[in-house]
Amino acid sequence: MFLIRGLLALAVGIIAVIEPGATLAAIVLLLGSFFIVDGLFAAVKAFTIMRSDRSWWLLLLSGLVGIVAGVVVFAWPGLTALTLAYLIGFWAVVTGFAEIGVAVSLRRAIQGEWLYVIFGAISVVFGIFVVFAPGLGLFYLTLMIAIYGFLAGFSLIGTAFRLRRPATA
Repeated sequence: MFLIRGLLALAVGIIAVIEPGATLAAIVLLLGSFFIVDGLFAAVKAFTIMRSDRSWWLLLLSGLVGIVAGVVVFAWPGLTALTLAYLIGFWAVVTGFAEIGVAVSLRRAIQGEWLYVIFGAISVVFGIFVVFAPGLGLFYLTLMIAIYGFLAGFSLIGTAFRLRRPATA
């Protein structure tokens, strides 16, 4: 199983390098599918608790919003990808500044807080870069998926071969 998982992870890495656009499209469509399925499950659950819980309509509303979001993803996948890039960029900027703030406030409690400041600064710079060049940000997202696929694949394949060796006493 480790070998199969490793080979699949390598395949994901190779596809992400060869076809970054297809990788991004797959991510977007997977996101849309998740929204729809999650929304359907939430709506069904809302109807099953309708008689026992007065706030069932909130779960139904959540489900309907998820279904609509999923339909929007399928109707406008390019817009979804661009929105995803902006969300990633803004998230990186906000969390980067928060990480810098935490590092500054913890400077008396921990040694090496400057490393956390550097991490926060890298997040801020990355986020600004993605906001101003969302296409490249999405390309780097697929590149990170490729790197993960390669690292996970080689690790799992190595584990598979290691487990196949007879144990030494």
